[in-house]
Amino acid sequence: MRAIGAGITIKQYFGSTSRTSSIAPEYLQQLTQQIKDQLEDPITEKVTRRLMLSLSQMQSQGLALPPEPGVDPSAAHVSTKESCVDPSGNDPDTSDSYKCGLYIEEYPPRLVALGRVYAGSTTIHNIPLLHDQVKVGVEEIRDADAPILVPTKEVKVMGQALNTFLAWPTHLVKRLSEHVF
Repeated sequence: MRAIGAGITIKQYFGSTSRTSSIAPEYLQQLTQQIKDQLEDPITEKVTRRLMLSLSQMQSQGLALPPEPGVDPSAAHVSTKESCVDPSGNDPDTSDSYKCGLYIEEYPPRLVALGRVYAGSTTIHNIPLLHDQVKVGVEEIRDADAPILVPTKEVKVMGQALNTFLAWPTHLVKRLSEHVF
């Protein structure tokens, strides 16, 4: 039996610890990469799910999403959601719709497009309109760089919106006389 007396340290009594690894560096690097790969995909999926949920909540609350960088407003727009076809069956020559100006909130409000309001519609691209939104069909662009106030996956700026349907805040839609513009 050993006894600790004066002048003997713990290191002297138990011996010093070895700090060298018995794992080969190549194996350690491979193991680290495997752990990284196993963690990266679930984390990416979780972050993507949360981001998409937040974006859909923003859109359902009528908040505009920021435009994607590098979007060219003069690029040709081809709808993949048949947004150029009026799914509600509204006839532009009937009382179901009327000509309007689409404005963005500035002081004073700025006209960015001319179009047609479809008063009886309650959805757009299978998404319900909020109580303060109306369905509009864009017929003429006045400012191609203006942001879309309720953007879709396909349409972020007004230059992409010609001949498509959009949700637009009711207070920024002004009825036009047939003699104006």
